[in-house]
Amino acid sequence: MEHLQRHLRMALDAARMTIWDSELRNGRVVESTVKWFGAGATLLGLPFGDLKQPFSIFLQYVCPEDRDQLLDTMQTAVDNRGSYEVEYRVVWPDHSRHWLAAKALVFCNGDEPAQPLGTLGVVWDITERKTSEQTTARQRELAAVTLRSIGEGVITTNARGETDYLNYIAEQLTGWTHEEAHGLHIASTLKLVDDAGEAIPEHVALQCLRLRQAIGMSSQNQMVTRDGRHVAVEESAAPIWSDDGELLGAVVVFRDVSHERKLTKQLSWNASHDTLTGLINRREFEVQIADALHSAKEDGHVHALLYMDLDQFKIVNDTCGHSAGDLLLQLLSKMLQTQMRDSDILARLGGDELGVLLPHCPPDQALLIADMLRQSVKNFRFVWDDHTFELGVSIGLVEVNHHSKSMTELLMAADQACYLAKERGRNRVHLYQESDLRLARRQGEMQWVSRLNEAFEHQYFRLYAQPIVRLGQQDEEAHDEVLIRIQPAQGDLILPGAFIPAAERYDMMTAIDRWVIRAVCRHVQSLGAHPAQYSVNLSGTSLGDEGLHDYIVQQFSEHGIAPSQICFEITETAVIANLVKAQDFMAGLKALGCRFSLDDFGSGLSSFAYLRALPVDFLKIDGVFIRDIATNAINRAMVKAINEVGHVMGLSTVAEYVEDEPTLAVVRELGLDYAQGYAVGTLRPLSAGA
Repeated sequence: MEHLQRHLRMALDAARMTIWDSELRNGRVVESTVKWFGAGATLLGLPFGDLKQPFSIFLQYVCPEDRDQLLDTMQTAVDNRGSYEVEYRVVWPDHSRHWLAAKALVFCNGDEPAQPLGTLGVVWDITERKTSEQTTARQRELAAVTLRSIGEGVITTNARGETDYLNYIAEQLTGWTHEEAHGLHIASTLKLVDDAGEAIPEHVALQCLRLRQAIGMSSQNQMVTRDGRHVAVEESAAPIWSDDGELLGAVVVFRDVSHERKLTKQLSWNASHDTLTGLINRREFEVQIADALHSAKEDGHVHALLYMDLDQFKIVNDTCGHSAGDLLLQLLSKMLQTQMRDSDILARLGGDELGVLLPHCPPDQALLIADMLRQSVKNFRFVWDDHTFELGVSIGLVEVNHHSKSMTELLMAADQACYLAKERGRNRVHLYQESDLRLARRQGEMQWVSRLNEAFEHQYFRLYAQPIVRLGQQDEEAHDEVLIRIQPAQGDLILPGAFIPAAERYDMMTAIDRWVIRAVCRHVQSLGAHPAQYSVNLSGTSLGDEGLHDYIVQQFSEHGIAPSQICFEITETAVIANLVKAQDFMAGLKALGCRFSLDDFGSGLSSFAYLRALPVDFLKIDGVFIRDIATNAINRAMVKAINEVGHVMGLSTVAEYVEDEPTLAVVRELGLDYAQGYAVGTLRPLSAGA
């Protein structure tokens, strides 16, 4: 018998169990006596050895929260003359808590009715298992809470692609609840189609399961919700592995990108269209001309290109303001479109200049169409308040055929033909001839070179300043943008829009830029100790001037100018065209303390890509986005995005063309740093010359 008991104890020790024995009194567990053998006492944190104690004493070691359940479980087993299994916690003398598990049988005497005499079973420590279970449960709960709270939809599947779980966002986006979707194939729970509404070749989750690897984000698909709505989504998937490397399923993460995709399409539209008139812009028009030229050279097709310049547009702007001019362009554009064939392409090339491409149109027919358009403009009446305006248009026409050389030369030829139409009396159509280009160039050179040289010789250049006002706090020093004009001895002030294109065409911009730099330095010198900062515009031509850096340094030295008082403004287009030279030029002057402002920022979709490569301090957001920001949600979103990116990069942002209080209010609300325009400050004369 002792041999058997010894073997039993060895087996129990190996299983880390001990005997659980109790003697009942009157069939009541609470009055019983508990016996512990050997290591049993250590389960209560007591020394090794046999121990006999009243159940009431043992119960004091049991956690108060578990006492009633333990007692009820044991008493029920005794009352039923059966068995029980129970788990409970005990508190050791050192106040640490431990989990115990017990299994026992109730034994009775042999009489009828049988009387319960005691219980006999085994008890063992399950603290390690319970701790592991609790840790796992906490991790699962944390994962579940995380999945419920993140802002993206999450769906998990098993290895067959059947849905296991949806988080709250996934339920909201798909229309399926977790309970309804459980067990359904992922292709039903998360139904995906392409942008055209066609079925995609393979679901992202199934591709993940097939390739047994993560599948990157796709941004071209739409999700079809349970109620049939189409929602633009981005989705990705990753495999779920067991600890031993078995593929358990996949997790799909997706989010609603309807707003972003709509904004992207709008940005793409903005990149190729004029926001005021809705016509395609110069950039897209050049693409259309290039396509027409290709078909002319490859297939022998003949097309026609019209360059149109409104003859009386400046009078409308000067008399009634820019708002009237804007409305005139909108109305005129709509009217012209009604006069054209469906295949004809009308574009706004800038200011009051329009372009028309007439596909598959020989010169004779093009002349008829051009004259019809001219007459339509002539018959058009524009009314603003008590003013009625009659307009005219000068049209240059050039044939696009297999002899045409390039898109640039076609536009130049149409421009020169338009110029000759103006020179010969306006409100007429001129068909381009080969001799026109040489004649127009010669006349243009003679006219503009003469007038610009005269401006240099007689000091007709004038500088004006327009404030750049800091929003939200007072600036310690004034900040003005310097603008150039020509004031002839007789006649009106000439704005830069009239002479800068000619100066750029005939390589006179570098001389003008140097004149402005020297004049600004002389003006700053005359202020003495009064702190001020001036933004000076630099042309793309000057960025390529090898000697400009040294000239600027020389002017600073000669006039005692602190470089930090000068901020050079360079347009985004000029920088992109001269990127490498611009980087070197800017880095050199930046090292001296000069600042740089990137003008007309946002006019190209490549803006942000180039921005990181340039040491600029200010972003001047393109006025085309600012002018109607109070009423145009897309432009407002564009400005908000540019402002936020600029701030992340540590740059100050400037809103141009802030012409009225509603626009200024939105600019303030979006958190831009500076504003420029008539709502915050008007032009004033700065300096008379160098």
